[in-house]
Amino acid sequence: MPTLTYPPAIKASPFLNLLALFAIGLGASVGPLDFAVNVAFPAISTAFQIQTQTIRWVALFYVLTYGSLVLWFGALGDRIGHLRVFRLGLVLGAIAFALCAVSPFYSWLLAARVLQGISAALILSCGPALVTFLFAEHERTRALSIYGSMAALATVAAPIIGGLSIEWMGWTGVYWIRVPIVLVALACLALHNPRLRHGVHGVPDATKKIESLSTMQLLLNTLRSNSNFGWVNVSCVIVQLCSFSIPLIFPYYLIRVLHWGSAQSGALLVAWALGGLAGAAVTPALVRRLGLNRTGFIAACFCCLGLVAICLWSASVSILLMVVSIALQGIGLGLFQVVYSDWMMADLPPQSRGVAGSLAVLTRMLGIVTGAVCWLWLVDRGEASALAAGNTPESAFLAGYQQLHYVVASVSVGFFTLSCFKRGLWFCAAPSP
Repeated sequence: MPTLTYPPAIKASPFLNLLALFAIGLGASVGPLDFAVNVAFPAISTAFQIQTQTIRWVALFYVLTYGSLVLWFGALGDRIGHLRVFRLGLVLGAIAFALCAVSPFYSWLLAARVLQGISAALILSCGPALVTFLFAEHERTRALSIYGSMAALATVAAPIIGGLSIEWMGWTGVYWIRVPIVLVALACLALHNPRLRHGVHGVPDATKKIESLSTMQLLLNTLRSNSNFGWVNVSCVIVQLCSFSIPLIFPYYLIRVLHWGSAQSGALLVAWALGGLAGAAVTPALVRRLGLNRTGFIAACFCCLGLVAICLWSASVSILLMVVSIALQGIGLGLFQVVYSDWMMADLPPQSRGVAGSLAVLTRMLGIVTGAVCWLWLVDRGEASALAAGNTPESAFLAGYQQLHYVVASVSVGFFTLSCFKRGLWFCAAPSP
């Protein structure tokens, strides 16, 4: 790719930039705040009288919807404006949260989750691009780190908000609480900020021909010209696949094995989210010192270490071991998500920021969908086998839970061990931030 030069950044007052950063982070937070729904899974199962395995459709309807649309909405933002797409997502989000909260039966809830998925695709596809417009190009890693930290803060708050809102309003609270959030974000974005409306950079003449390419052509061309592009994307799917085992099954473990309440379960999940916040925050410093590829490998090691530690849990596990295990995995996840987003923006042309940012959401969706199907099936299979052998329901669930994490840790460690043999992936020069 030829060397590109950019015109000077469009100026905006520091106050407007700070307000825009707050609004983007607040609006995009409705995505990670959906982890509050995971805390509500047991309550939703009880309210609609559905089995544990059936609850996966609450996650799948939402994730499949936004995952199938996010790439196209990112490309749409590249064409008609990221701010316009982002705002539309916020409006639909307020409607979707209200519809979820008033669901009289399970099928209504699933339909409302589809609308919520459309909203999330509109918001999350353009959030990363909007944040990079507020910073100079050489500060792209810092911009994405701030965006990742804001998402991690929302993830920190999600379990607490989930636990408290369930005790206050029942399971519907995890939806009602997000309606005022999107309304405040919309109000803040009403103020004019030229950087968000026009972007920081113009489109260099050297890459104008890329505008005529479709999204799939762009990705296929990048895949052909960059042998590491596919490996990095598959690595992100594996990280998300294995990481999702924690918010998906962990609340059931705390409630059914340790007999904790929703508020206690949500509070402990904060350790995982705080790990993600710490990982996202330190990414710029590590990338400056080590580069994107080595930082990505360190992130993968943290993910694997945390998942292996979870395999040591039992019915009498100490709180310290639980906190350390999920915090380590959270650090790895936070690091990897920022590195991956930065890597995609380095590999794809500047005028395709919407597509680059959407890839992070798409790979996350692939990991979550696969995890929701496979991990719940593994737990149910292990639990059924233990029940057939005469174990108590509590012991049977623990057996299924332990079987799950043996598999999760094996998949994670096995893949990243294999990836070490890919020349130039982790230990040679990677895209410059």
